[in-house]
Amino acid sequence: MLLSLFSSNLQATNSLLNHGDMVYLECQGDVPGNKWLDGRTANGTVGLAPNTSSPYTGTKWKVYEVDDGMFAFKCMGNVDGSRWLDGRTADGSVGLAPKTNQQFTGTKWQVFEVDDEIVTLKCMGEIEGSRWLDGRTANSTVGLAPKTSQQFTGTRWKVVKA
Repeated sequence: MLLSLFSSNLQATNSLLNHGDMVYLECQGDVPGNKWLDGRTANGTVGLAPNTSSPYTGTKWKVYEVDDGMFAFKCMGNVDGSRWLDGRTADGSVGLAPKTNQQFTGTKWQVFEVDDEIVTLKCMGEIEGSRWLDGRTANSTVGLAPKTSQQFTGTRWKVVKA
């Protein structure tokens, strides 16, 4: 059960996401390029897609609230494979994990609502390092940024209900 895996005392303000929601996450980075968070279940990677239509089935995410303000995101891509959004704080990368157990602490995210329909996602992985989900629209990659300041415009995400 996810709830027992993700207990925490951290609090975040969020009214955009609810347990069971299906959403798309659109990167708000200011550099032109692909913007939709895309889980690639076939190889366990994450990047940015140009749209949410086929063949980009990994752009749809199911939201699991695992504690107040803590969420896990399950990629709903059509191809079998790893599905859980996983921030890897040790090296600043982001990928998909096969499960959400103790080994994959980066699958837990704290969500902060920063504007209408806009959130930042903070990876709560146990290893110190960069934590903020960062879409890099110039090259369609996704990683973790050390902060959400102006130079990291890709750390802001628009929540679009599916």
